Amino acid sequence: MNDLAAQGVKLIHGRLKPEDLLDLIPSYNLIIDATGKAGPLAPFPVETGLTPYQAPQRKCIVGYFTGVRPVEPEGISITVLPGNGEMFEIPAMTDSGRATILFIEAVPEGILDVFKGIKSTSEFVARMANVMEEHFHPIYERIDVERFALIDENAFLQTAITPVIHRPYAIMDGTLILGCGDSVFLSDPITGQGCNTASYAAEQLYETLITHKESTWDEAVGIDYWNRTKQYITAVTEWTNAMTEPLPEHIAGLLMQAASDQMTADGIAAWFEDPIKAYKAFHKDPINQPFLR
Repeated sequence: MNDLAAQGVKLIHGRLKPEDLLDLIPSYNLIIDATGKAGPLAPFPVETGLTPYQAPQRKCIVGYFTGVRPVEPEGISITVLPGNGEMFEIPAMTDSGRATILFIEAVPEGILDVFKGIKSTSEFVARMANVMEEHFHPIYERIDVERFALIDENAFLQTAITPVIHRPYAIMDGTLILGCGDSVFLSDPITGQGCNTASYAAEQLYETLITHKESTWDEAVGIDYWNRTKQYITAVTEWTNAMTEPLPEHIAGLLMQAASDQMTADGIAAWFEDPIKAYKAFHKDPINQPFLR
């Protein structure tokens, strides 16, 4: 923000409401809505074909902990409890030093959805230890109970997200408004694609505006932006939604195979950097088409 200000960009700090857009419109040729998961402010239509849910499919429970010996080999570890949710163990470096992220995605009202009403650090740590001991014992065996704690009193979060995809352009009083990031492309965090999707959308937004820099910024620009992003957003969304449902038999088989086959494990890991591969893996014929070849 300081760099932008040094280049002459005027920054105004404040909180906007949807009705404030009407006051902004007369002063700008283009408005970009990047308000995050609390948005959007603009009336972007919902893409119903990519928005099948009306409620959260997971409760997200996450904390940054000390006192957890890393898994070997060190890296991101995922444990799936079919029908109940997932457990992600992620190594992290923080201002307070090394930490282990324990991130539970709990099916609402399932056996992992046991953090309701917890507000204090001590309660959260105790409940997480109980859940690890009862449902994720291999992780619990690596916990030093005497040192197991959050890195600070704010290092935990509980939330729930209802996935929704909007068409990322709208016209208000003749002014084009474009959406970027979670404000228009909001998926469940189960596949960890929020930042990837937002950066991809920002790149495509830049390319769109550069392409049309000499033309009027009208609905045609919005349509071009949506056409540029739609394939990727569709792949991310349908893969992510599929991960919140019972896994297809061939995908469950691949996950089991990955435990002893490095090539399969590497292929699955590649899904998270290229969601198009994940989309193809979930939707291909598992018999007639070899996996990720």
